Amino acid sequence: MGLISDFIRRKEIDALAKRLSEQFAEKLPPVRLKDAKRFTQEFEIILGHIQGFQRKEHLGTFGKARLINNFQWALLEKGYDKELTQQLANDIATRLTPKRPNQPGGDAANS
Repeated sequence: MGLISDFIRRKEIDALAKRLSEQFAEKLPPVRLKDAKRFTQEFEIILGHIQGFQRKEHLGTFGKARLINNFQWALLEKGYDKELTQQLANDIATRLTPKRPNQPGGDAANS
């Protein structure tokens, strides 16, 4: 949809980011981060919620950025390491970015 719809939905976006950060912190508090399998599972669950919201609401660039940044800041406030939260934000942004046919991993047939 774009900038206008992202602006209108900002409260909804903020609420989702807060809810997901609380869910992540409840399931995987900072002291339990060493469990790689559980970390991956919880991250995939959060990512699934974000991707579902993005598909349903057709978030534009600003909406995605707001969601990712608010999620990251909420985790920082809950005591997660800055480097970890930046990596999570980067991973989410990468997964929300559609692949283009001319990019590696895109759907274009090789010539």
